[in-house]
Amino acid sequence: MNATRCRAGAGFLVAALGFLVAPAQSETIVTDFNIVQPFTTQVYNDRIGNSRFFFGANSDLLRIAAFVLPSPDSDTIDVIRASDGQVFRSTNGYETTVTANHVAGFPNGTLSQSLRWSGLESGRGGGRYEYQTPFVLSDPAVQSLIAAWDQTPFTITVQNPRSTPTSVTVTAPDYDPSSLPPFLTDVAVTGGGLKPTLSWTVPDSGVTPESVRIQVRLITGESPDGTRITSANLVHDAQIPIGTNSYSFEGVVFSNAALSGFPSGLEVGSKYEIAVVLEDRAGGTAGGAILGRARTFFEFTPLPDDTGNVAVYLPNVGPDGVWKFDVKVTEGQRIAIDPYVAIGYEYQIGSGDPFFRSVLLPDIGDGLYELYLFDGSDWVMSAALVAGQEHFFGGIGVDRFRVLGIEPGAGLDPTDVSAFVTTLTFMGDGRFTGSMRALVAEVSEPGTVALFGAAVLAMGLRRRQTGR
Repeated sequence: MNATRCRAGAGFLVAALGFLVAPAQSETIVTDFNIVQPFTTQVYNDRIGNSRFFFGANSDLLRIAAFVLPSPDSDTIDVIRASDGQVFRSTNGYETTVTANHVAGFPNGTLSQSLRWSGLESGRGGGRYEYQTPFVLSDPAVQSLIAAWDQTPFTITVQNPRSTPTSVTVTAPDYDPSSLPPFLTDVAVTGGGLKPTLSWTVPDSGVTPESVRIQVRLITGESPDGTRITSANLVHDAQIPIGTNSYSFEGVVFSNAALSGFPSGLEVGSKYEIAVVLEDRAGGTAGGAILGRARTFFEFTPLPDDTGNVAVYLPNVGPDGVWKFDVKVTEGQRIAIDPYVAIGYEYQIGSGDPFFRSVLLPDIGDGLYELYLFDGSDWVMSAALVAGQEHFFGGIGVDRFRVLGIEPGAGLDPTDVSAFVTTLTFMGDGRFTGSMRALVAEVSEPGTVALFGAAVLAMGLRRRQTGR
């Protein structure tokens, strides 16, 4: 696409500019942008579930966000004017700064907090043109200011030295500290290939959400020890009506597919963090200002085509490397867990869960394994297990166990999520809220377990998988 550089400014860039990606057509005008008004601001409670990516995993945040042009995104992503289809790119987006201001703050009694650019090109997982900053609600210093922040709105100031005017200040929406939507349970994926269906359960709570949002982030970087996702790009963001408890990827074109380097849909071999987000919005409508959201995360790699039409219940993983589940179970019903491959795994129930009744292991390597049980102080060899033969623990069952003996010589890639399936049954009905740890080195004490891992949960069938 041809580009024409213009230094006359972009006063013609107003709210009529669509947040769209332009089709290949006429020359792209490359120019300084004036600060486009109006711009969207948000002040809301952001409940972060278990995640290897986002700051504040397993905590509640107050998040302030603004979606601003110009930004670094508009320097690299085409912007289209809705009235005539003219295409623009900014030259001053990286000079934009955004601050949140309030008469009540710390440490000197007022607040002027910079918002960090977290847009599509940042690798930080945010939306297009997004700047944001979080406050941890459990922080005593933040708690001391909540009443004042609830009483008086924040103001948001956007500045750019090459804009006319150079500074714009607006009043942000009211903050509602009581808006705390629930996290989802029973998150599952059904079907293999590149068109699976997600499903979930919305638990009863004091807050009634107005919408559900599906967010898909392509994982582009991880820490060497595997405990953190270091970079990810938001490739798909879709809002669906409340009351909808499933979402199919069949026929879906990703919302950011037209951007250079962004995929049009799920791809074989790629790893994703998917969030199912419950949103509470002002006025009780899906179009109202966001007041609070709860984000339930899981990591995902597309399953083999032959997986079948069986629901696979998904765990989530945080910085501690432990995969956690929240799934309804029935006495004697099998649950298949499909983790990253290592030399072994440790399984443990959650508080109040029914005990493990039996275990059935897949045929990997020589198909021979070692079962270890915990005697209260150490792990003790209990039995030799053979692939395909169900082992019953006996008595009241067990609350934890280890399986060792997966052969390194089997040549299994530790990041291949389609390589090992463990099937479990339970001693009673209830929920499985337990966890599992992947053992990547021989250890003799529980405290020295090295973690690297993923796991995926299924009801009644083998399955493959991983899960901001």
